[in-house]
Amino acid sequence: MSPEVEKLKRSNNELREIVNNSWDGIGIIDKQSKFIYVNMAFSPILGYPKEELLQFTFESLILEEYKNDFKELLEKNIENRYSSEVHVVCQRKDKQKVYLQITISLMLNKQFFVVSAKDITKQISDDEILDKYVLSSHTSIDDTISKVSSAFCMLSGYTKEDLIAKKQNEVIFQNSKENFLEELVASVKKDKEWAGKLKCVKKDNSFFWVDVKVKPIFNKYGDITGLTYLMFDITTELTLTSQKQNLTNQVSLAQDEIKQKDRILMQQSKLAVMAETLQMVSHEWRQPLNIISIQAQKLELQYSMDLEPKAEEVVTVLDNIKNTAAQLSQTIEEFQNYVNLKSKKKEVNASAIVNKAIEIFKNDKETQNIDFLKDIMEETPLFETYENELTTILLNLLINAKEAILRNSVKNGVIKLKEYFKDDTIYFEISDNGKGIKEDIIERIFEPYFSTKESQHGVGLGLYTCKIIIETHLNGSIEATNHNTGARFIIKLPIK
Repeated sequence: MSPEVEKLKRSNNELREIVNNSWDGIGIIDKQSKFIYVNMAFSPILGYPKEELLQFTFESLILEEYKNDFKELLEKNIENRYSSEVHVVCQRKDKQKVYLQITISLMLNKQFFVVSAKDITKQISDDEILDKYVLSSHTSIDDTISKVSSAFCMLSGYTKEDLIAKKQNEVIFQNSKENFLEELVASVKKDKEWAGKLKCVKKDNSFFWVDVKVKPIFNKYGDITGLTYLMFDITTELTLTSQKQNLTNQVSLAQDEIKQKDRILMQQSKLAVMAETLQMVSHEWRQPLNIISIQAQKLELQYSMDLEPKAEEVVTVLDNIKNTAAQLSQTIEEFQNYVNLKSKKKEVNASAIVNKAIEIFKNDKETQNIDFLKDIMEETPLFETYENELTTILLNLLINAKEAILRNSVKNGVIKLKEYFKDDTIYFEISDNGKGIKEDIIERIFEPYFSTKESQHGVGLGLYTCKIIIETHLNGSIEATNHNTGARFIIKLPIK
């Protein structure tokens, strides 16, 4: 065998080896599309062994709706030696569909065709997924829609036929500003991408919002020939944001309204307290005024009847009138003390107030046989209050606790003052083992002119004054309860 023949044979064998091991299916078919030869790749693509494939025509494996495209391509090749490609769907032996990109070219003998089949099933599947679930559109550089995804059609209410060949800015982005497209194209040419939020119009004229990314489509020369729009529906997000803002505004308005009502209620509460106090003061004044009136009328009657009273008797009457007037003045003074505080608020440390009240309290000799327990925080926040008045209130409560222990002859008397901070509130607790407050009067102890002490020891305005100052001027509260061995008073004052 000559060297030339040997070389040609070797080249044919190498070529056959290359074809046989190609990833794409390569075969030879006749004009009726019957397989004459198939390489190794055709078997896994179509699911048939090579020997079995050679019993079929290629056309018999193609689904009916794709056969015409395949036949037309064969005929064009026969007439014009036309080489081109077509997409077809074949049915594998396992009944699964496979998408193929087919290239056909007529051989030199014009009796057979070389067919190349590339499996594009994954690519088609990915494209179908993108089409179904991703909002996208493709336009020419002049904004004419050339392609739009099914997902976008589903959201907008348009069909693909409604949108293809239409100006996207005129149909979808109707509310965009007039020179929007020019700015977008200029931005894409400069930065290769544009991003923003756009309001879109549905087919039924309702609206939706999308977050858009626009990228250019280039030809092989690097020129921009079109635009790809990738969109994300943000209608719900913007709606929720808007609703949240509206809700926030409504809450803010409601809070302002509540604060206004609180101020009104506080003012009404102060007025009610003043009215109640005035009523009590007027009640307390009636008897002294009656005494003054009777004494004065007695003197007037005696003088009118020419019965001159003795000098000692006149002096006695005048002394009674003077003492009674002094009692009236004292009542007014006490009333003024808690209705109109003379001092000013200032920032103080709660522990400092507690220590000041304790220091004054311990100067009383009667406290020497009473154990005193102090439980205060080392560091407490500063808060604004009436320092002297709060100190006096604590001191009054400590004195009441002492008097309860002494009055009930309690051995091993104990008074405890506790101060702590919780939820923006300062708490002061004063408790004792003085046997407590009787349950039938505990609800009345803050009433004006109500006292558990003997008349010479009090007029019943102490706790009432404490309560009025705490509620009216300090915006706090005070309550009294009993525990196992005595009474407990709790004062709550807001930090702000």
